[in-house]
Amino acid sequence: MNKAETEKEKIVIKLRKLIENLPINDSFSINSEADLEYALLPSIRKFIKNNLSADIEKVLYHHGRTLQEKKHWTDSKSLQTVKLFGVNVSDIFIKCSKIGAVAIELKYAKLLKKQGLTGALQRAIGQSLIATLRHPFAICCIFYRQSRKNKIEFGLIEKLKKILWRKHKIYLIVRKI
Repeated sequence: MNKAETEKEKIVIKLRKLIENLPINDSFSINSEADLEYALLPSIRKFIKNNLSADIEKVLYHHGRTLQEKKHWTDSKSLQTVKLFGVNVSDIFIKCSKIGAVAIELKYAKLLKKQGLTGALQRAIGQSLIATLRHPFAICCIFYRQSRKNKIEFGLIEKLKKILWRKHKIYLIVRKI
């Protein structure tokens, strides 16, 4: 790996740490992936400004709520879309010369009774893996509210995180909100 690739990885890891450790509490009123997206965006914008020294409007793409944001998202499709038996786009996408591109996949899982995280993990990892067919990095984020009966196997999650980063440059985040 050359020095430029190492620097890109360091920036992506720094972004992952930001998302992984960002305080998210009930004041965000998160009940969907769209709510999650908007809870993360202010911190991601600040990260871009401080670490990538880039014009946010030219490097950051997300679904949007306003007509202007939605148009910006639609215009970004040619930059980010991966066509593989259909179309795959990320929830948040960053494209900048300092890092190449990072696809950020978000999943919000409401864990009720015996339902686990397996389905959300499978879907999010699959979408992230498809994104890395075109883009050098992906951050795969699964946020969940845990019921009392659910047990998370953190040892296996750590093993999965290491494999995904080492082999695919996908950084997996699994965290409770």
